[in-house]
Amino acid sequence: MSDYLTFEQASEFLKTPASTLYRWVREGTVPGHKFGRQWRFRRDELEAALLGNVASDPAPIQPLAEFLRARGGTMQIEQWQTPSGIAEGLIWDAVDHGAQVIHLSPSGDGHELKYRGEAGLEPLLHLPRETFDALDDAWTTVSREVQGPNRRRIYVARGEGDDTQRVQVKYQRIETLSGPRITLRLIQESNFPPSFARIAPDGTDAATLERWASKPHGLVLVAGRSGSGKTTTAYVCLNHLAASGENVVFTIEEEVGMYLHGVNQVEVNLDDERAYREAFSSIFASDLDVLFIASTFAQRHRSTLWGTALSAAESGHLVFVQMEADSAEDALQKFRAAVDRPFDDHLVGAVWQELLPNDSGNGRHARYEFVRGPLDA
Repeated sequence: MSDYLTFEQASEFLKTPASTLYRWVREGTVPGHKFGRQWRFRRDELEAALLGNVASDPAPIQPLAEFLRARGGTMQIEQWQTPSGIAEGLIWDAVDHGAQVIHLSPSGDGHELKYRGEAGLEPLLHLPRETFDALDDAWTTVSREVQGPNRRRIYVARGEGDDTQRVQVKYQRIETLSGPRITLRLIQESNFPPSFARIAPDGTDAATLERWASKPHGLVLVAGRSGSGKTTTAYVCLNHLAASGENVVFTIEEEVGMYLHGVNQVEVNLDDERAYREAFSSIFASDLDVLFIASTFAQRHRSTLWGTALSAAESGHLVFVQMEADSAEDALQKFRAAVDRPFDDHLVGAVWQELLPNDSGNGRHARYEFVRGPLDA
């Protein structure tokens, strides 16, 4: 192999994004050689740069490290000494303080760090531009692209064995008039119990849900009005199916609400019929057993979504379809009108739910309404 590397090869060799390598070359931190309009890099000089810890200089990010330590961060000492460790520490700090979203928005000569939790948006710290750049470089290095370089996924975990805690982070970068802005959405792994008693206090309702989730094949409609908890009911069923280790479980969702361990969750723009069909075809070719389709956001294409759901059920798979409806019967009528072909022989049942306040006034509970299909006879 040549002793000279191209720009792309050097970026891969240093395990750093192209934007960072450009900055290092401009600053003279990494030696580069210009041949015409092309940059070339000597392998031995890059190796020397690595030995000098060029790719892991923590200085720009140290103000954030001090802030996180003061808040009681749980990272190990060696992790606080690298940009990637500090960037991960910020994610865990947000998790530990109950945040669902991290905002880094441009402000003056730097960026404002804010968390969004149940109490709203919480301003925390002003970060210099170099700290923002170091964070962005660290997240870009450890993430993978989803729909282009400005939409990425970061996966972090801590603990061991049954105590392992996992978080999936949805990274989005957008250029605004004031400068680049980063939003990190934190999706924690589900801690749903295998029992259905948590979501259905009525024993008969819980037994029906568990029985339907144990069917080898068929169609289950999970319906309700907006905010009724139907996604939670579906997730508990999927978690139950994945926990056995005997099923390959997939979802197709516009926005994943919670990371389910053992479930293959796929996000798709459901307004893009072509994107949905491509995702469905890929999933169908992946030897699946169970499929969940969240169709709430796909009013224009629900005939396509529900038609493919029925096809999957006809092929011997267990399929859950989440939808909005005013009753279980209404869900069946809407599905029947959209697919325009018989499906009763493949129906496990339709469940509709609403959330009602508890008698104590503390919290809410689900009230379920079931219509049993021929496969639950």
